[in-house]
Amino acid sequence: MKIKKWTECDIIPYEVLLLADPDQEEVNRYFFQSDVFLLIESECICGVVCIQNKEDCSEIINIAVLPAYQNKNYGKKLLQYAITYASELNQSTLLVKTANSSIQALAFYQKAGFRMVEIIPNYFTQHYSEPIFENGILAQDQIVLKFLINEN
Repeated sequence: MKIKKWTECDIIPYEVLLLADPDQEEVNRYFFQSDVFLLIESECICGVVCIQNKEDCSEIINIAVLPAYQNKNYGKKLLQYAITYASELNQSTLLVKTANSSIQALAFYQKAGFRMVEIIPNYFTQHYSEPIFENGILAQDQIVLKFLINEN
């Protein structure tokens, strides 16, 4: 298993990206504005993390692992890589946003030390043309979580 930065020579790993964001137009909007890292196992792109950097913080825009590679700590490795990357850029904060219906993701981030800091009501119902359901729950609100790099 290795993690490497995406280059224009690499394919765009839509199969993985669309697991976390089902709207390909939305993915295309942020993909090329992000630092993208690929998790590769046996020449298969099985995970991806997209990070955008601002002056005061970094933000994980997309993080996903193919189902066949889940429950092998690859998501944790990508998340830790993102934290380390943001730290190397001297960022103090790493943000991630997810849906109210993303129960597994909310648990995943909180176990890693992220804290919920904001709820953006109706984000998914206003920004996505098709309803998104996870765990039998309509994705309506966006939950913003923050990781304070220097405190962890």
